[in-house]
Amino acid sequence: MGHGSHPSGPVRWRQDFPISSDDDSYATRLEFTKFLGLTSIAFLFGTFVAAGRKTWRRWAARQSASTSVAGISELEVGGYKLFRYPSVDDPCILLRRGPSEFVAFNQNCSHLACPVHFEAAAGQLLCPCHVGVFSADDGRPLAGPPRRGLEKFTVSVRDGQVWVEPPSAEEFA
Repeated sequence: MGHGSHPSGPVRWRQDFPISSDDDSYATRLEFTKFLGLTSIAFLFGTFVAAGRKTWRRWAARQSASTSVAGISELEVGGYKLFRYPSVDDPCILLRRGPSEFVAFNQNCSHLACPVHFEAAAGQLLCPCHVGVFSADDGRPLAGPPRRGLEKFTVSVRDGQVWVEPPSAEEFA
């Protein structure tokens, strides 16, 4: 015969500790409140981390030097070129809007960061994820869920090259 068992009755420890197993998984209001509080703190921490990361990236972008993206002859009017700036993790798009007019934007949609694509016929930048539409002239949202425009870079032409510089402070507002 095993330990703690009696041929005539239940296990002895069950008599001494009469707690049903159904009560073992019962969460008290205090435990539930603790769980909600800790979850809220975790979300708050995550929000601060995301905001800090975004602020850091903006600050780092302003500290970046200008970079040559393309030669003027590389792009036809209505053409575009993809590039990375200010780091290899930042996809961007350079558009040639006219013979001497170039614009550059961060390629991530301001809604959920899907990559936007240039539609030359419409003169717009399109986000295929949620059908967001942006102006190819200034990056402002024209349709779809995006409410903020695309991050726009300062573009200049020097010595036959198209240069991209960090956005100015007012473009971050």
